[in-house]
Amino acid sequence: MNFPSGQGVHDRPAAGDGIDGLRVVVVGAGNGIGAGVAELLLDSGAVVVGSDLPAVRPSLPGLAGWLPVDLTDPPSVREMVDNAVHTLGRIDGVVNCAGILGDPAPAAEEPIHHFEHVLRVNLTGAFALSQAVLPVMAAAGYGRLLHLASMAGKDGNAAMTGYSASKAGLMGMVKALGKEYATTGVTVNAVAPTMVETTLIRGMSDEQVAHLRTLIPMGRLGKVSEVAALVRWAISPAASFTTGFTYDLSGGRATY
Repeated sequence: MNFPSGQGVHDRPAAGDGIDGLRVVVVGAGNGIGAGVAELLLDSGAVVVGSDLPAVRPSLPGLAGWLPVDLTDPPSVREMVDNAVHTLGRIDGVVNCAGILGDPAPAAEEPIHHFEHVLRVNLTGAFALSQAVLPVMAAAGYGRLLHLASMAGKDGNAAMTGYSASKAGLMGMVKALGKEYATTGVTVNAVAPTMVETTLIRGMSDEQVAHLRTLIPMGRLGKVSEVAALVRWAISPAASFTTGFTYDLSGGRATY
């Protein structure tokens, strides 16, 4: 695979685990894990553009820009990436935290259009973003693309078939893209948290939350700050020999 060399190739970040000056786009930065990631990256010296649905408004100070995007609309995704390049000058990293849980329900009762909508946001949307940004990074000779997956994609969660399937598909996509771009200076990885204390779990019943907590050997939910800390390292220049991989953040739940 041949990629054109871009102007950004001479400006790539220096090797190391610091991210000071790194130019990063955080998708899904309006709340939850995305907001926590954006905040930590800003505190660590990165130049951050936040992005989320058009109806969402930024709440973090210090952002270099805020760009609306609808991951279910590929032209909207391409426009966001183009605008991010214009705002930042180059894109060193993209962290995709956008996703939906859907309406948890037994599989036999889950309307097919609900299942398809979850996949459209969590998986097809992630592909549209990858398709838009990877050639830009490859042309510059450097990049870090990181998608937020879930332990549900590895273990499967009962009554969350669409969500589990979307995250399993996302991890398979990351494996394929990691191989495809392995020689370009661009890495493609994912982070798979178990349940994290965010507004996303409000769509689950107390019984579901209690059951899933019992599956975590540490006996507690993850914290947004813990996810953000792992993301910060995974998009740093130091994370240069890992691609196509899913980092677990499971409190011991992961079995593979």
